[in-house]
Amino acid sequence: MGDADKGTPREIHQVRDIIEVPVISEAIRRLGAPTSALVRAGDLLFTCGMPPIDVVTGEIVQGSIEVQTRASLSALQTLLRHAGASLADVVKANVYVTDPGLMGGVNAVYREMFSDGWPARTSAAIKPWSLPFDIEIECVAYCPR
Repeated sequence: MGDADKGTPREIHQVRDIIEVPVISEAIRRLGAPTSALVRAGDLLFTCGMPPIDVVTGEIVQGSIEVQTRASLSALQTLLRHAGASLADVVKANVYVTDPGLMGGVNAVYREMFSDGWPARTSAAIKPWSLPFDIEIECVAYCPR
């Protein structure tokens, strides 16, 4: 592959659009992660791994895995709505939990909130974060301009 095929940082920057979403983008920055909450590239929307964030206060939602899952998915709904999409437009999701034994509770809420059909999904158990939550969910959604 020649240098002309690699794309310069400037060309890549023109392809993607970082979308600031009130409350959520600031909450993600407060967590200290060097990431954007929502990025558009063409007709696709990419979210960061969304912990259980209260969409009104920006605070971490604590509680059962069902409560945390609902908060994570509600935050994803808010991100997607801000860009003109919904959970029904999600084509791929990645779910990260701190204990595989939590997946039963995650799946109960997930089935309810993805009532129009499930996107492709990967689930993985990871070491706990230093922050007080047990789940993060990220997704890719199709959203034509």
